[in-house]
Amino acid sequence: MHPAFGTTANRGPVTVVGIPARDEARTVAAVATAADAGLHQAFPHGLNAVVLAENGSTDGTAERFAETPLRSRKVVVRSPGEGTGKGTNVFAVVDRALALGAERVVLLDADLRSAEPGWVGLLADAVAGAEPVLAVPSYRRDRYEANTTNHLVSPLLAAVYGVHVQQPIGGEFAFNRAFLDRARAWSRPDSAHLYGIDVWLTANALREGLRVVEVPLGRKLHNSPFPKILRLPQQVLDSLFHVVLRTDGVRPQTGGARARTAVDEVAVPQDPAVVARVVAAVGRYLSAHGDDVRLLFPSARAATAPWGLRLTADDWPNVLADALTALAAGRFEAARDHLVALYVNRVLTFWEEVDGLPGGEVDALLDRQAARTATAVRARGLVFGDVTPPDRFDVRHWAGFADEPVAVP
Repeated sequence: MHPAFGTTANRGPVTVVGIPARDEARTVAAVATAADAGLHQAFPHGLNAVVLAENGSTDGTAERFAETPLRSRKVVVRSPGEGTGKGTNVFAVVDRALALGAERVVLLDADLRSAEPGWVGLLADAVAGAEPVLAVPSYRRDRYEANTTNHLVSPLLAAVYGVHVQQPIGGEFAFNRAFLDRARAWSRPDSAHLYGIDVWLTANALREGLRVVEVPLGRKLHNSPFPKILRLPQQVLDSLFHVVLRTDGVRPQTGGARARTAVDEVAVPQDPAVVARVVAAVGRYLSAHGDDVRLLFPSARAATAPWGLRLTADDWPNVLADALTALAAGRFEAARDHLVALYVNRVLTFWEEVDGLPGGEVDALLDRQAARTATAVRARGLVFGDVTPPDRFDVRHWAGFADEPVAVP
């Protein structure tokens, strides 16, 4: 317990908002201000803290946070940048929250441009009680974003765990003390210290049968993740595959899938120059690994397209089933990395498929894709428990195919 919070029996509950960050000086003050306002709206008589966990920032992120006036206690936790990422910061937030005696922890991404004070109370209230609970966000996103969510994580979680989670890696999470106590025992692969942290939390919660609550938060605006489309999904898949391999097998569907309302009517296409560089990198990867990709992913024999392969909403569920089949056969890294290359082709095909469609029809297409993925995977009769995952993760994998250095996250 931090001495500022005291040790008397009549102290109020401790709630912590954690902000994991690296080089987010432009937005961190606004996020911290919203967090502070939300804490005091929701818990005016509690003991509140805002914890910034940053690793390797060079733009003054921590200094900008430190100079921002807050009523809550301000805490800064720093770690070295090399070999660390978002997960390192989340684990640092959790460690400090436990030291402060927090009963509930809320996470807000540092690059948010739409953070609302009300989000804090909504997320924290969702994890109240003694039962281990994880709260995840549900919000509207630009159709050109949330690609890893829409085409990888959400359908794969639905296929393996039988639960449809609309945005399982959204970043704005909350959990209570009981959840943290359970999470201490979970194995942490290298990728969980990077962008794999969100899916590591969600997938482990589903694996253990813990309650996962979706909290509607409206619209989310933040920096576009598309420039990370090679390294981010690789890290996410690595963490997800580690958790899947600790699962006995594919689980039955539980309840009916709730129709999505996730696609915003505002749509801003990605930078064509960035898209072209990504397409070129993926093309080089597929040229180098084409024979193995065709062997492990027989469902990816798709028509050609200007970006490479035209992988439609009808093709993609079977491609995801191929990935899990390869994983169950012990081809962990090939399943992961080949899937990233195919996923980029799926994203570009998806953008063409949904061009001009209203948001509701885009949501319906993604719902069908997730449901068909679950059906395709169940038909394979997969068992995962006999495979040992790799014990290391190479964060620089895509640097061998990109035409410019791939930054370490």
